[in-house]
Amino acid sequence: MAEIEKDLLNRKNPTQREFKAKPFLPKRPIEDLGTDKIEGKRFYSKEFMAQEWEHIWKKTWQIVCRSGDLDSIGSFYVYELGKESFLIVKGNDGVIRCFYNVCQHRGNKLCIANEGAMNTFTCPYHGWQWNNDGSLKSVANPQFFRQFDEGVPFDELALSQVKIDVWGGWLWINLDSESIALKEYLGEYGEHLESYQFENWDLIDYQSFEWNGNWKHAVDAFNESYHFASLHPDMPHISEGHDVPIELNGIHSRMLNYNDTVSEVVEGDREAFTPLRQKMMSLHDAYKGSAKDLHLSNIEIKRAQEDDQPIYKNMNDEQLVHQYHYYFFPNATFTNRPENGLVFRFRPHATDPNKSYYDFFILVNNPSGSEKPIRPEHKIHKGDGPEVYERAFNGTFNDVFSNVLSEDGSNMETMQWGTKSDSFKGMNLCEQEIRIRHFHQTIDRFIAQK
Repeated sequence: MAEIEKDLLNRKNPTQREFKAKPFLPKRPIEDLGTDKIEGKRFYSKEFMAQEWEHIWKKTWQIVCRSGDLDSIGSFYVYELGKESFLIVKGNDGVIRCFYNVCQHRGNKLCIANEGAMNTFTCPYHGWQWNNDGSLKSVANPQFFRQFDEGVPFDELALSQVKIDVWGGWLWINLDSESIALKEYLGEYGEHLESYQFENWDLIDYQSFEWNGNWKHAVDAFNESYHFASLHPDMPHISEGHDVPIELNGIHSRMLNYNDTVSEVVEGDREAFTPLRQKMMSLHDAYKGSAKDLHLSNIEIKRAQEDDQPIYKNMNDEQLVHQYHYYFFPNATFTNRPENGLVFRFRPHATDPNKSYYDFFILVNNPSGSEKPIRPEHKIHKGDGPEVYERAFNGTFNDVFSNVLSEDGSNMETMQWGTKSDSFKGMNLCEQEIRIRHFHQTIDRFIAQK
């Protein structure tokens, strides 16, 4: 048991309430998933990529955008996933729908813009038009079509619709019309996260990064903390990433990232507030204790603020100060504190298994009635250096954490290269990497389904 776990379990006056998200501690046992190696071929095989598309991407719920981004009639958003493009639009009737972004004449991409507002979508090639409810509005020169002599088949030529739902202020889509409901898909973990009341949060930044590595390498990178000490040398000085609690739940998983403490793997002073700790920890003026114990004091402070911050009442003590890191299969991660949070989304490249997209969303829990911040322009960034990430977020994200993202991305290309080597005999995973093993076994189960 990590020292921080002992401190949390032995603290004075723990809150005795029932919460939607039950505390991690004491740590619960994890099921035995074996020790088999994970083969490298799955990261670069086009055949495996095709199987993933058919059995995973076409069968699972995908997080798309904030529902508030489509707040007016005719507002739309284009979402790219693998080889497909989707058009999400709020119709004149106020209903938000999702369609394949494909013209039914020659297969051209119908909407070229990424977002905006339109009552009518016009194909730029030949001028066919659709209404914002997906119904066909007009065919250019229908008299040229012998098959339309008895009338244009408007119903047949409507845009192909995709299942859509909303949860936590996010729009989600599923290409499988027979899929289970979104709330059922998210399950117990979705209920846990309802305590954060995400529907009231503001998205302050959203940036994307093209990585030279398979999307599964990206998922793997964020599903374990084993790498903290070596890859993120600053992080153990402000958090514990050595031996964190982990939980598996169906096809999803979660772990607890400890904040406002100093890891027991740090050699030397764990007590003093160094410049880094002063900058990165939630240090308040009245605190006179050690750096490693700050999180315990912050729990007490936030409990005393429940009347002014009602969201605190919904949360267990761990949630108040630490980051609960939820992963929803196949490609969405929520990592949050009560005041702010991050959502990661991982997308496959359209044709190349050696590339992927990493989408990074920053959200804040702004007080009710406060002015929404102006969101920077969304861009797709290329490159691995820390300056890429600092420039991408333009002041909306701490420079220390921007460097952490750079460090995470730095291994994508070299890991992609290494899994192709004849010398690579498969991934050897430790128990702190069990979420990775669980993720890959879930992929295999989905592919095995007929």
